[in-house]
Amino acid sequence: MAVFPPMRCVPAPPLSHLPGSLSAEPGAEERAAIEAVRHLGRRFPNARLREVPLVRAAELDGRADPSGSTRVWLALEALQVTGSFQVRGALVAVEAASRTHRRVIAPSVGNHGIAVAYAAFVLGVAATIVVPNHIARTKREKIERYGAELIVASSERYESALAIAKQLAEEQGESAALIVAGQDVGNILGNGSSLGFEIVRGLGGVPERALAPFCDGGLATGLAWALRAELVGEADRGVWGVQSEAHCTMAASLECGRAVTASDAPAPTLAEELREGVSTAAFERAREAIAGVCIVSEAQIAAAMGYAYGDMGLVLEGSAALALAPVLFGLPEGLRGGDMVVVLTGRNIDPDRLDGVLARIRA
Repeated sequence: MAVFPPMRCVPAPPLSHLPGSLSAEPGAEERAAIEAVRHLGRRFPNARLREVPLVRAAELDGRADPSGSTRVWLALEALQVTGSFQVRGALVAVEAASRTHRRVIAPSVGNHGIAVAYAAFVLGVAATIVVPNHIARTKREKIERYGAELIVASSERYESALAIAKQLAEEQGESAALIVAGQDVGNILGNGSSLGFEIVRGLGGVPERALAPFCDGGLATGLAWALRAELVGEADRGVWGVQSEAHCTMAASLECGRAVTASDAPAPTLAEELREGVSTAAFERAREAIAGVCIVSEAQIAAAMGYAYGDMGLVLEGSAALALAPVLFGLPEGLRGGDMVVVLTGRNIDPDRLDGVLARIRA
């Protein structure tokens, strides 16, 4: 493994410094919504959801923490039925939409689109997925495999796909529902909170910390909500988001105290699912829920993809592998100690792209 500079982490402000309701005890409606995702597989028996495999990775303990006080666990959501965690929130969102709409429309850079297409197929709803033109061939094929209409925007920008999806939803009026990843609370609870409850069941308790990829914050926020619910009101927040230095908009948002959107000219990244900016609503939710954000380099993401494939036999796309980087290259002292769960979120990468990454790190 190459030697890299110490990792930079940006903490969230203390809860006592923030306004808003999420830091308070949830009301009856919020508790009911959280409880509704506690056993998501039972709620959607035909979806073939996998209870997340939680694997002890003792060989990573020393890499993560030379003092030996940290126990590393891997939550293998990359083995989920659609190849990523996104199917969880998609089932919740599509089910809600199906009560009043005949079609769902979703903008996506890949995994959210696959998830919505699959959920629509399972629940008997028509689906239209709008994607930018750069998404992986593997992801396009999966979207079409589940019977969804696929629209490819002329631009590589997610914002172009979002604009088209919004226009389609407006044109179709009450017959279609727009499902945007990370913006609907039900989607956040499905994606992150259902996973959090499964981690607690698998571990037999609440981990001291968890690492999860961060884009719009839906996964990390929902995960933090579930762990907080299991802690019965304790204030400790142990969920850290992980971003690439090429697109660390949440870290920048925490530093300046307001939501930072994506740049006008987004840099290339192996974590292509994480190129979006963070909306104001998503930022407000996340900064009240998570402990902070760790920033990793593109070289570290590539090395993590190589380690996962060569040492663990796991195919991980860059957006999943970046969460592994902090434990591979040494956790900052503030993140050490106790059980650390690393959420490995997806495997939907074109084989030739993975081969290219592996060839570069071997050179």
